[in-house]
Amino acid sequence: MNNFLPPLLLCIFISMACTPFYSEALPKFKAEFGKKPDGTPRIRLTNQTTLTLACYISIDGYKKKFVLAPFKSSRWYAAANNRYDHTSFRTWCDSLEFHPEYKKYHKF
Repeated sequence: MNNFLPPLLLCIFISMACTPFYSEALPKFKAEFGKKPDGTPRIRLTNQTTLTLACYISIDGYKKKFVLAPFKSSRWYAAANNRYDHTSFRTWCDSLEFHPEYKKYHKF
């Protein structure tokens, strides 16, 4: 029993050292894709949390920044022309609390 304890403690220490003590999880939101009548792709985001979110939608290097209220959907954002598809859009949302610079995009 005495010889078993040091390897056990070493294993516990190594497993604790390799385990992260923080989480990089982002709030839950849903991206909905569609097409305008002329065939141009479009997207809107839906906030599925109780948090107010700071978000952006990006396509071809252009970012549209906005604030998304709890359990609400954004307006539709369309691409410039038909050569884009749903894979061309990039989305990101995080809590407005962590990104106060987005407060200027909040519409009351």
